[in-house]
Amino acid sequence: MSSLFGINFYYQAILLLVVLVIVILLTIRQANELRKIAETQKRPKFITLEDCNGMITTRDFRQGDFVGLMEGPCDNNGNIRKIVGIYAIKEEKTKNKKF
Repeated sequence: MSSLFGINFYYQAILLLVVLVIVILLTIRQANELRKIAETQKRPKFITLEDCNGMITTRDFRQGDFVGLMEGPCDNNGNIRKIVGIYAIKEEKTKNKKF
């Protein structure tokens, strides 16, 4: 028994099954990648608080920051800049409400 293209129906069924499994696997892989991207976007932002002669400033966290780290001079008087805190802040997205 032959089909339209000269290939046995049994082989067509197997080929269709293989293609279907490949499509399902690729779909699952894509869904996992999208989930990982969504999880990385949910991570909080870290900020570092620095003290320089009583004046507290903030900046983005850098690898290697820790509380108590002396970073170097912060003004012309030779005062040392010191990290006094590291905090995670949750960024909230603003939602546009349509009336």
